[in-house]
Amino acid sequence: MNPTFAIDPVVSTAALAITSIVTLTLALPKLARQAELREAVAGFALLPQVLVAPVAFMLPLAEIGAVLAALVPATRVFGATALAALFVLFALALGINVARGRTDIDCGCNGFRQSGTHVSHSIGWAHVARSLLLAALAVLVCVPQSTRAVVWFDYLSVLGATLVAVAAFFTVDVLLVNRPKLNHLRNS
Repeated sequence: MNPTFAIDPVVSTAALAITSIVTLTLALPKLARQAELREAVAGFALLPQVLVAPVAFMLPLAEIGAVLAALVPATRVFGATALAALFVLFALALGINVARGRTDIDCGCNGFRQSGTHVSHSIGWAHVARSLLLAALAVLVCVPQSTRAVVWFDYLSVLGATLVAVAAFFTVDVLLVNRPKLNHLRNS
């Protein structure tokens, strides 16, 4: 028996697909909405004002670069490690603000918001957990795959797992975005 730890190729490939789709879907709008992203980065109150604009500019580029590196087999571990580090960094920034009681800020995700519309913002421990879950998925991509033969059904399994996980992620994202509205309706 081989003492090294290896995961099934379906798990690794699905983790790569899920983290790539989610990251690109959230990173690309950040490039188009730099003003909103600068406001979100400033809202975390973790950086000196002079670093807010450069960090807001580099953040989506780092996310996209990490995804592209993870998609290339030769740089997969580097890209997945960079993605995991970014997600842990996001979780840390969110966690610090939630622990401080600063929950009425924009998480900077730019999920399904339409440009120019006002949405009341609120972050919580669910945002931290979501970021850590994405970090864990990125770490799974770094784990060596078992050498079993991949068959046609594996591709269907990856597709199904990816579709369900991405749909679940964005469903939770919409619920988190609308939580302040739901709380307002509940309290009125």
